[in-house]
Amino acid sequence: MGNIQFIDRKRELELLESLGSKDFFMVIRGRRRIGKTTLVRKAFPDAAYMFVWPNKSYAWVVDEICTEHSLPKFSNIVDVMRYLLDRGDIVIIDEFQNFLSIDKSVFGEMQKLIDERKMKKQAVRIIASGSSYSLINRLFNTEASPLYGRRTHEMVLQELPAEDLLLSLNTGMEEFVKVWSVFGGVPYYYAITELHAPIEKIIAGMIEKRDSMLLDEGKVILSVEFGRESKTYSTILTAIAEGKTRLGEISSLFSGKKGETMKYMDILRKEFGLIRRVTPILSDPGKSREGVYEINDNFLSFWFYFIDKQRAYIEQERFGEVISFFKENFPAYVGRKFEKFVAYLIRNKIVFSDFGFEKAGRQWGRLPDSFKPESGSDQYEIDLLALNEKTKEILFCECKWQDKVNAKKVAMELEVKSKFVNWNVGSRKEMFAIFAKSFGTKISEFEGKHVRCFDLKDLEGIVQNSK
Repeated sequence: MGNIQFIDRKRELELLESLGSKDFFMVIRGRRRIGKTTLVRKAFPDAAYMFVWPNKSYAWVVDEICTEHSLPKFSNIVDVMRYLLDRGDIVIIDEFQNFLSIDKSVFGEMQKLIDERKMKKQAVRIIASGSSYSLINRLFNTEASPLYGRRTHEMVLQELPAEDLLLSLNTGMEEFVKVWSVFGGVPYYYAITELHAPIEKIIAGMIEKRDSMLLDEGKVILSVEFGRESKTYSTILTAIAEGKTRLGEISSLFSGKKGETMKYMDILRKEFGLIRRVTPILSDPGKSREGVYEINDNFLSFWFYFIDKQRAYIEQERFGEVISFFKENFPAYVGRKFEKFVAYLIRNKIVFSDFGFEKAGRQWGRLPDSFKPESGSDQYEIDLLALNEKTKEILFCECKWQDKVNAKKVAMELEVKSKFVNWNVGSRKEMFAIFAKSFGTKISEFEGKHVRCFDLKDLEGIVQNSK
């Protein structure tokens, strides 16, 4: 399995290329490493590309851009842009938000340039991209900002689809699920990692290298967004990664101050999309008190659990203990991400494409009194429920990151759990699905219910045939 260089983002490329010779001021934002620069340079290879360095003087940045493009010497970046636009270039400004720390007057001057050129019917073809969601949002969506209302298009670059990654990597499904559990759909990590060995061995090697990207990457991502407050957000993300997923558990790290904790978590969830609140699929998300929090980004989920949590050991170069922790806990971690992967396949109609399920998600709740055990948990949990309200079809799914799974035993457990689900009781059509690395023996029916068993080879074939 080798690394990858570029996976076509067909929809995004088509949108950019459709701009053609029209006037536009396109804003592109997305997390660090998501592929913004690669995308715009692929779409417009002849454009004038400018990178705005952080922590450099304004004069240095302008001079560097002029030198790189063999331009006449200018002292003002807007004069550079005017010159490039006049000669017919598309202007790409990367990490645009860095002007906030270099010279804020740039934004007012750009407003004047854009308004002036529109009035004179002169070409305006500009793309501004940035890794800081909050700063880019402030620059273009705040009424007090000089550039408010000036953009013509906006693109939020998301992670690459899992099926596109699988088809681009020369690997089997088992290794892919493990790699995807670490890197998610962020193309940069695949491009720089030579996937010539099992991911466990690659990660262990990266841990042992003090200059490895892996060790500080999560910290850098947070510092781009949160600066001095990144420590607070890091505390929350580490807690969630460790399994403290309820508000009460997380607020205990802030002296039990739920209001203050909620403020920070709302910012992580609503403004940045780094976490999400998950409620049972049959509940009302706005009213349910059963909500738990998850980290959306696979890499950050991995990094906060396996790297940041072990920071004290890494600083003392006790790499053997860090690697032992990683090897011991990685299979369970992949198991949780396997559930996420299966949910992705169902929601995107890659698996069960002909059933038309309208919603899918985890389901859990309290056991009825008659079923409560004398000891142990009084909760039931189903990995995934998929529902079709019109046909009253309901799919109960269980995900096992294990080999030689006993399908009949799992179906028996699902049969018991299905009795706790209060949805169209008596009129619904029930189906079971079991997803596993491999099975001892597959089954197709249990207690009169249709059962589908998917091993990794089945999933690989389904994904390949979906494209």
